[in-house]
Amino acid sequence: MAKHQIAQYLAKLDNIVNVDIISGPYDIVAELISENMEDLKESIQTNIKNNDKSISTLTLIRSEDI
Repeated sequence: MAKHQIAQYLAKLDNIVNVDIISGPYDIVAELISENMEDLKESIQTNIKNNDKSISTLTLIRSEDI
């Protein structure tokens, strides 16, 4: 599946606020916002990691804005 199709799929998810197609070891960066860590973990597990379109993922958590 083309990375543009995956980016479009991600952009339609409720808690995704930004999706970028990039170059490097990963093809896509998606920014999620969640009320708490449990909801964030569930969303990543359900919508991204268990999705057959995802080959590999890396999760980075931003704790606060500067």
